Amino acid sequence: MDEMLQVEELSGGYSDKNILKNISFSVSRGEMFGILGPNGSGKSTLLKMISRLLPYKSGQITIDNRSLQTFSSKDFAKLMAVLPQVSSEVFPFTVKETVELGRYAHQRGLFHSWSREDESVVQEVMALTKVKGLQGVSLQELSGGERQRVFLAQALAQEPNILILDEPTNHLDLSHQKVLLDQMKRWTRQRGLTVVTVFHDLNLAALYCDRLLLLDEGEVIHIGTPEEVLNEPQIQKVYKTMIEKHSHPEVPKPNMVLIPETERDNRVIDESYLSRTEEAVMFHSPIPLKTIASASTGSGLGWKEKFIINRNQPSTEKDTKAVEMEAQYDEQLFTNYNTYQEDGFSILFVLTADRHLRFFHTWLFINGQVCENALIEAMTTALQGKELAFKEKIRPAETDDGIVVAATQKGVYLSSGRSSSELGQAILNGLLDSSEKLFQSMKVGMSN
Repeated sequence: MDEMLQVEELSGGYSDKNILKNISFSVSRGEMFGILGPNGSGKSTLLKMISRLLPYKSGQITIDNRSLQTFSSKDFAKLMAVLPQVSSEVFPFTVKETVELGRYAHQRGLFHSWSREDESVVQEVMALTKVKGLQGVSLQELSGGERQRVFLAQALAQEPNILILDEPTNHLDLSHQKVLLDQMKRWTRQRGLTVVTVFHDLNLAALYCDRLLLLDEGEVIHIGTPEEVLNEPQIQKVYKTMIEKHSHPEVPKPNMVLIPETERDNRVIDESYLSRTEEAVMFHSPIPLKTIASASTGSGLGWKEKFIINRNQPSTEKDTKAVEMEAQYDEQLFTNYNTYQEDGFSILFVLTADRHLRFFHTWLFINGQVCENALIEAMTTALQGKELAFKEKIRPAETDDGIVVAATQKGVYLSSGRSSSELGQAILNGLLDSSEKLFQSMKVGMSN
């Protein structure tokens, strides 16, 4: 690819202290390149060296195959624009006057005359950054987010080939964060703009950057795609905190989730939270359970507390904490529940069916920590176990089965729910045994 920025063996810092140590990377033309790292890792120092605000001690920086030091100030301003972190101290310029400063490098002649092109560019970038309606207002009267957009407009007015951003979403609300980053991404594709930006928000970096550089204590830890760099063990080690990696629900990008400390709750989920009537079966958990479900309402992944099988019509009130399944046939509900204790964890099985097996609802409540992938695997294993249980059973052509696998997320960590794993074997054995007990109770017309 066409490399726009090259950094080779860069070292330096402040006074005699080296903040950066032998940093090397390159950024292609039209690429959005993100720099990550904890506080003090050298992110802002690196940007200052690239933008010539801070000299470096050793190494080399080249832009479009030309050494950084060979550019005149005016030529450099045409090539690179910098959006620093917004300061609370600002000059009493109006918005338009501030944006106009970005055109300095493009003005010619002794008196730097203002051209139609200059005015057109200033009006365009103010419109793009949504500050055109503020052009006569003093910077001192603006909020932090508004000032951020003004300084972005100033940087864009330079019409640079490279845009350097230091935490560009600081002071911006969600809407303006999205507008800004969508626009940056659009310009990388349409105009070939190269963007190098520092992020504190790992998920924004993952969503918008083509590649990421992870720094720690002034050294490169990893350079790669967001999927490669944002791996769970590496991020936990660098940031020294508990964090989990998930898939973004809408786009193929990683999503990092902080895990807060919580008070210990040693309550065990058991049959005491189960209640039944002739019309319904309900399990009301005292704590939210991490759940995957296939049901009439409440399907998918989420945190749930109520699990209901109702022979009447499902509730019309939407309860986001509930999973509800139907039992449409006017026959006795047969329910069997059993708890199976394993080494460090337990599973409560609750199975409910009608006499003709037109529905067979399966609930598994696990006292243990189950990651999202393992929860999905556990559901697959439970479906396999149900198939084995029905191997010699005849069922109607049309059936309506529901399934729930839910975990307390407390206690022993269960990394896999595949049939060969410890959890998977417990599910298969427990489901086969519980199904057989349910079938026996149905034969004698009883429900335990």
